[in-house]
Amino acid sequence: MWWWGMAFAQDAGESKGPSVTFTNDVELRYWQVDQRLPDPDDVPVFDYWEQVDRLNTVVSEGIFTASLQLDEVALWANRYYLDDVLFVERELVTPGTPTPFPTGVDVYLNPEKVSGRFELPHATIVLGDAYVAFGRGLALNLNRNVDIDIDTSLQGVKAVLRPGAWDLTLVAATANRQQVFQDNPNIGIYGDLRHRVAGVRAERFGLGPANIGAHGVVYDFVETTGFASFADDPVAADAIVGGATTELIGVAGIDWFVEGDVYSYGHDLALPDTSPLGYAGYLSAAGYPGPFVILVEGKRYLGVERVNSKLTPELYEVSVGPTLEYERVILEDTSAAVNSNDIWGARVQVDWTAVPGKLVPYVAVATFRDLDTTGLHFNDVPETIGHLTTGLEYIDGDRAVLFNTGVRVDDRDGNTDGADRLVHADLSTNFPLPGGLLAYVSAASRYFAWGVNGDLQQAPFGDAESSWGLTRGKVTGTVSLDWTANPLVRSTGNLSDSVYIGGELQVKPARAWTVKAFYGAQKAGIRCSGGQCRTLPGFEGLRLSAVGTF
Repeated sequence: MWWWGMAFAQDAGESKGPSVTFTNDVELRYWQVDQRLPDPDDVPVFDYWEQVDRLNTVVSEGIFTASLQLDEVALWANRYYLDDVLFVERELVTPGTPTPFPTGVDVYLNPEKVSGRFELPHATIVLGDAYVAFGRGLALNLNRNVDIDIDTSLQGVKAVLRPGAWDLTLVAATANRQQVFQDNPNIGIYGDLRHRVAGVRAERFGLGPANIGAHGVVYDFVETTGFASFADDPVAADAIVGGATTELIGVAGIDWFVEGDVYSYGHDLALPDTSPLGYAGYLSAAGYPGPFVILVEGKRYLGVERVNSKLTPELYEVSVGPTLEYERVILEDTSAAVNSNDIWGARVQVDWTAVPGKLVPYVAVATFRDLDTTGLHFNDVPETIGHLTTGLEYIDGDRAVLFNTGVRVDDRDGNTDGADRLVHADLSTNFPLPGGLLAYVSAASRYFAWGVNGDLQQAPFGDAESSWGLTRGKVTGTVSLDWTANPLVRSTGNLSDSVYIGGELQVKPARAWTVKAFYGAQKAGIRCSGGQCRTLPGFEGLRLSAVGTF
């Protein structure tokens, strides 16, 4: 393959030499920890430093591109002696995890992503790490999700063949979850669980207004880290997913998309009194009457989340379909509907171009029927969910306003369990000020009241977050202020138990470089992005970072 690629490059013309690009993202964090020893009780002995570095190298020559992502993390002030006995406050690397450093050194280095890509006239072939998604992601969806610090790739072989009007995608690989988190604390690093994934998708374009596709994926989940799993865990299909998609452009003035998938589970994912089959259906239709855009979506998912159940401790998913949710307001209770194993729903959004190129108000209504009462659900009876949101987008040069507000009710069946209720609003705006200043303001608030949860009953609570920034030239200063009364949030504020304040200074010394310094505290909470949710820890302390490309 290499010599074939080199020969093709020579035929295309004289090479000008390889192109080499480095992108480095380094962070230094000082974590302030509330924990104290009984004596002395006023000394922050559990505070520690964490340094994280991610170096991406890309080398391109002709049709060939090689990429390497090197991740490193180190902890300082993490060990101490008491009465000649060594105490380790937090374990960076679990015993048995491959590392180039000796035991007792709180440093970890890992070549996280390695790949070689060949770009041929009618094909792209990747050896090593690649990201893959089929259709809308219900059968397979592994992409970088930096918003919630998830970066799982498939490591093996990926080929995309393009004969004429066809795209044929083939992948045979193992899951490669990142060991080093870029934004979250690194504790208890362990090796990869090399789950095996094989899939194929065929797409045919240009059948009149139609594009059609079909795909199949086989999953084999392992329980032993490292490549030793190939010997310790016999190959067996834990889940097989097959599906098809149809896209219709401009039929009856509407753009259509529909996907259907069927899931078949092996004995490792079997559940008592539950069918070994699951299915998923998704439909979207977008119309454009006059100044309006009308988007209608529908979904029906049954037994879909079982394919992700083995991955819960690893904090990522392989099947991530459209949720139809407004993800910014997801809480501990509402996250259960995002990951429901038995749900159907629909959403309608109408955008109105009130002022072309400047002002677009919208209104959206979503409704769901969640029949699942297991897993993350606080309710023990099914729910009917309604969510109304409205807002606007205004952009005019340096002036912009993004505003959203809504009401959500999760009505539980019967007359005794009540309903969960959520009211929310968020605003982001920027505008110029005299003296060459540009101001940024972002704010969001929520009020949530629970239904009847029995022994788990919680009081209603609210939370709010805001940031206020000024930019002049290459310098930006920001102050953030958070407040939460959520009893499920596991963090403590620095102004009071429920109030968090912080400040950040950002400097861009060059176009490709950004340097940041933050000091203060930020609250913990659930964050959702791209159909996945993750509980992010709070932070209190100092954080320095530099990102640059050269």
